[in-house]
Amino acid sequence: MKRASIIIGAVLVLIASPVIGKGLEPYAVAQAKTSGLCKNTDPQFYKQGKWTTFSGCEPLALGGDRSLFFAQLRLVCEKRPKYVKMRLARQTPDGLNTTGTNTWVMGKNAPLNWSGTMWWESNTKHPIVAQFKVVGGKCVSNERQFKWWQP
Repeated sequence: MKRASIIIGAVLVLIASPVIGKGLEPYAVAQAKTSGLCKNTDPQFYKQGKWTTFSGCEPLALGGDRSLFFAQLRLVCEKRPKYVKMRLARQTPDGLNTTGTNTWVMGKNAPLNWSGTMWWESNTKHPIVAQFKVVGGKCVSNERQFKWWQP
């Protein structure tokens, strides 16, 4: 058993050796052109069944390069919703152009404290916003995050 542990340890060192000298953080950061985070913990209320833009997060315009967008929503509910949707929307001159919609169908056993996360890759020259829609239930969003990263 001891011999197997030594062999496994040696293999892990050999696999990780290209990264060890560089340190994990600088190696990962050197790979990103640009990134950012908008986090808002102010309570946000919404109109039932209507798309609501994450408050406190300005639209992101990242110049058309390939980008990864991440959105996280937290809800605290008194009554469970029927479903929750999140999406990313481009703000074009002709109005909103949506992409990447996720839907979570809730049931009678759904948690009253809920978190959902989505990500989407996009190339766009138009600003992007994160939005959510809640149908049924009675909730408030006590945290929203919108992150972006350009490799």
